[in-house]
Amino acid sequence: MSTRHYLPEHIAEMPLVDHHCHAPLRLRQEIKATHLRQPFTESTIPDVVEQDVPHTVAYRAMIRSLASLLGTDPTEHAVLEARASYEPPAYHRLLADDAKLAACYDDYLYDEERCYTPGEWAELIGRPVRPVVRIETVAERLLPQVRSWDELRGRFGQELVAAAAGGAVAFKSIAAYRSGLEIQRVDAASADEAFLQVIADLDAGSFSRLEHKTLIDALLWESLEVAVELELPLQLHVGLGDDDVFLPTSNPTLLRALFQEERYRHVPIVLLHCYPFVREAAYLASIYPNAYVDLGLTLPLVAGEAVPLVQEALGLAPASKVLASTDGHGLPEFQWFAARLWRAALTRALGALVDDDLLTDAEALEVAAMILHANAERIYPLERS
Repeated sequence: MSTRHYLPEHIAEMPLVDHHCHAPLRLRQEIKATHLRQPFTESTIPDVVEQDVPHTVAYRAMIRSLASLLGTDPTEHAVLEARASYEPPAYHRLLADDAKLAACYDDYLYDEERCYTPGEWAELIGRPVRPVVRIETVAERLLPQVRSWDELRGRFGQELVAAAAGGAVAFKSIAAYRSGLEIQRVDAASADEAFLQVIADLDAGSFSRLEHKTLIDALLWESLEVAVELELPLQLHVGLGDDDVFLPTSNPTLLRALFQEERYRHVPIVLLHCYPFVREAAYLASIYPNAYVDLGLTLPLVAGEAVPLVQEALGLAPASKVLASTDGHGLPEFQWFAARLWRAALTRALGALVDDDLLTDAEALEVAAMILHANAERIYPLERS
């Protein structure tokens, strides 16, 4: 059997451990077109959602693929009508089955009030769903309850330990979107001063979210201390992922101080998204034992570049350090489409490597299995034997 047929047949059946995603919103099955479009842009500007998203490669491809699955015409209107004919459990299960989801690791503190809980989502899709803890959100909830850095530090650590005991499989930071990735060591005096500044804003009613770099840096180091003890990974958003990100300060090479800290060498640090810094992330994965590359969110948004981006990651990063996720959010269609796109991109990228005599067929299948599920099963605690 030729590589052209051999790889798609096997990769299509491989399970996906979606190690970075968000539970969908609680919505009726009958939705507006703008709801379906929203996950396919990082913009919050209505004109972008209404006028631009329908003309992106990713969205057009999603509509055609979803129409095929639902057995309807390849138009947005027909897809929305077909979607509305399903009961929510049947529809969510249909997409999860077709995506070959094995397990979902849910950043449940993202839009928590409007999304399904991990337990609700697990029941909906018939797969294990385990929480991932967003550390900045934990800190924001604690701030009104504490009056010193020492108290915040103690309570923060207790919250992370409790979350792990309750089934959390990783911690996650969105420092890239708040204060940047040039994480610096913070002494106790500086942390306390930063804490007092944030509390002053809180007391004055001018606090909206945690953005103070010194305090975020201090909390990130505290998270690593807990991660060391509990042997949990830390996820870090890199590059695109929010409409207010400042790309120059979200470059993963700024994490040098963190990766050079020997105490944390056994804490897997998973670099999420990585666009446009895929090469930089692959470089880090090639020199640091605990650096991992993930292209979740990137592939379903930058669909036209999916194959070269996978090739770029595998050009330097060891295959054992590359993971697939969807960053599914908003609607289940985004997660489903991202899973399909991952398999298609892997098939073409790995097929090209086989054609160039850089991999054998067997090695290509091994790499695909690593990326889709085996690497996640190795570094996250849920799947450990």
